[in-house]
Amino acid sequence: MQQHLTRFRASTIFNIFAIGLIIITFLIYEEFKASQEDIIVLNQESNLAYVNSISNNLSEDLTRIINEDFYSVIKDDEILIDYIKSDLNLFITTKYHSISLIGKRDLKDEYFIYFVDGSKNSHNKKDFGEIFTLSDQEKLHKVYRDKKPLYFESNSEKNLGATYLYPIIVNNQIEAILIVVFSLDGQKTLLSILDELTKMFETSLTFFVLIFGFILLFSYADTKRERNKEKTQKKLERSNKKLAKRTEELKIEAQKVQELNATLEDKIHKEVSKNREKDKHILQQSRLAQMGEMISMIAHQWRQPLAAISATSASLNLKAQLGRADKETIIQKSQDIANYAQHLSTTIDDFRNFFKPNKEKQLTSYQELITAVIGIVGVSITNKNIRIVEDLQSQSLFETYANEIKQVLLNLIKNAEDVLYEKSIKDAQIYIHSYDSEKWAIIEVEDNGGGIDISIIDKIFNPYFSTKLEKNGAGLGLYMSKTIIEEHCKGKLTARNKPNGALFQIKLPKG
Repeated sequence: MQQHLTRFRASTIFNIFAIGLIIITFLIYEEFKASQEDIIVLNQESNLAYVNSISNNLSEDLTRIINEDFYSVIKDDEILIDYIKSDLNLFITTKYHSISLIGKRDLKDEYFIYFVDGSKNSHNKKDFGEIFTLSDQEKLHKVYRDKKPLYFESNSEKNLGATYLYPIIVNNQIEAILIVVFSLDGQKTLLSILDELTKMFETSLTFFVLIFGFILLFSYADTKRERNKEKTQKKLERSNKKLAKRTEELKIEAQKVQELNATLEDKIHKEVSKNREKDKHILQQSRLAQMGEMISMIAHQWRQPLAAISATSASLNLKAQLGRADKETIIQKSQDIANYAQHLSTTIDDFRNFFKPNKEKQLTSYQELITAVIGIVGVSITNKNIRIVEDLQSQSLFETYANEIKQVLLNLIKNAEDVLYEKSIKDAQIYIHSYDSEKWAIIEVEDNGGGIDISIIDKIFNPYFSTKLEKNGAGLGLYMSKTIIEEHCKGKLTARNKPNGALFQIKLPKG
């Protein structure tokens, strides 16, 4: 009787184990589906954040040079139209293939006309005043009513595309609409890859369910066989003549149980190995999600050099129009643009190698790093009446990833610039101070913009946390900066409030 109960318990445990494996497999599959949806949403949000960033930059640039009725200002000014075309063309790529500026002659006008067509396709390029046609005109009227951007996708047999309508508002009045038309082929490719992964996972899931079903069937057959043997055993026990034979059979059964246990252990090892393979699939999905983050980071780092290139080219264009573009100016401005373009290229290389452990360090100093950064953003900052005060006392040379440190300093200085400009601080200044301690080379970036709200100061380094959500902040700049300083460069990045503003401190190890 005791042996019967033991076998029954072992069979039950075995069955529960097999059912548990089936449930775990389904849970992993559901988790994969949820991750797949998160990747798609992240990719869509990245697209929307980037095109909104483009539109916001263009809107700020246009409202700086036109602060009244767009139609009246642009109508008879060919030089201004050419400038706007060049400004729009800065953001034209194979993906963002059309950026146009449209509007109305007056509020009563039912039709929208082209102000500037920024597309590079000269065959269909529209001139000022031509009627702009959109299959769904209600979308344009909705932007005028709501004064909010509008995003929609269009899907054809050949490609997948999207359109972004961004209102340019002056004195609470819509003066024009930026229309950005771009391709979603990258998203289409991502969806195709995820579909392939889903098919592979579903095939694997079907295989596992069949295996687990076979295990349950085997367990049932084995249980039934054991019950039949129990009946035979009872008959043998009634006969004294067969007692010796039954004893031998019991020994054989014990040996079979040991073999079954060994087989079960081998199967467990195999299932553990399969689970490790599943972990690799999940890790791959995590890496796909990181791709979306990297795209947002690149967009964040490109804004400053792109704005500098736009300002430099506009300055050069204006001097040429006024006949003041001498040879030395053209050479200098061209070299500036080349330097900014080289910085963009370097940024791409840095992000491409972001997680590689074999990047080479360079011997550098804070003096060299700050000189390079100020060379990029100095003109933009001083043009906003913000004074940069440098007090670089550190004499240390240290080995580090120089380009990544430049990106962090660029981000901190740009954040300070944004706060001072948005708050219209009088006598605005950014104070950059470096010095040495026994173990550290230290640099601090301080502003007099009033400081960080005490309720959020502990959250500013979290990913996707931003105080600029209304201005389309991605919330990745400070998170990325802390990752670079503390994980890649083995330093420390902290923030605290001073009496007049915020202070960010970077500590890098010496030697």
